[in-house]
Amino acid sequence: MEFLLLPLLPVLLLAAGWVVANVAEGIVSLVQHLRDLRRARIERELNQKQEELRQTILLLAQHLDGSAHEARKALLRESFLASGQVAPDK
Repeated sequence: MEFLLLPLLPVLLLAAGWVVANVAEGIVSLVQHLRDLRRARIERELNQKQEELRQTILLLAQHLDGSAHEARKALLRESFLASGQVAPDK
């Protein structure tokens, strides 16, 4: 019986090597796919956070612009009052 299996040994070893190689390739492919999915999720989250921050910055800029405008009007009003001139109505 051992004599009959001896000629098949190289074939069995090749078949086992092929199976191991294909399983390893599948595992590497799966790990790469999972890594790509994780990277895509992180990029989506970063893009979303970037857009939220951009909107917040624009909103704050609008508020600052409005506050600056009101401060300029108040300064003009005060300078007219201090000089004794009448401020134009607006």
